[in-house]
Amino acid sequence: MSDAPRWNRWNEGGGPKYPHEKVVQFVFRTFPRTGRDAIRVLDLGCGSGVHTQFLAGEGFVTFARDLSEVGVANTRARLTAAGLSADVAVGTVAAIDLPEASVDGVISVGVLDCAGAAVFGAAVAEVTRVLAPGGTALLLFASDEDFRVQGPNELGLYGFTDADVEVARRAVLPQLEYFWRDRYVTTYQDRAIQQNDHLLTLRKARP
Repeated sequence: MSDAPRWNRWNEGGGPKYPHEKVVQFVFRTFPRTGRDAIRVLDLGCGSGVHTQFLAGEGFVTFARDLSEVGVANTRARLTAAGLSADVAVGTVAAIDLPEASVDGVISVGVLDCAGAAVFGAAVAEVTRVLAPGGTALLLFASDEDFRVQGPNELGLYGFTDADVEVARRAVLPQLEYFWRDRYVTTYQDRAIQQNDHLLTLRKARP
């Protein structure tokens, strides 16, 4: 797993200012617009809290976990400035400190590629564990075709292959209603540069 000091340094920059469009789409397609004060959503790998603030602002009971103490402090400060609240704490993707079946949704954006291949299976299993029956998760992270994992790769990001994803999928599939494997691809400079992310959507099976 990538070390906390590296991500502390990264979070000193404050992180992104706006939520990822796929998170916005996921939230509005998945959850009703009313009764959100009873819907529990976890921002796994919250960084400096841009998605935590979005979730809390939309009225969800929000949880946020990140390896970086700086990221957690930034998230808390962001929420305070916006007059919002959430359960924010230091934590890891491979050992989520929440009870089984305790949340209705999980989002994780640009996190599993930071954590690396060694904990990927455990992270997907943990996401599945904490989801309540009928709960849904959105996981977005770099593939092996992404420009960010080519060359120097100063952040040490791991680009996941389809085979990597398939191993994790098979392990949790018996507990799920579905596990969709999609790609989110953006190109730049007349398609010379490609940002190529895995976009996984999984739903916990109901009894």
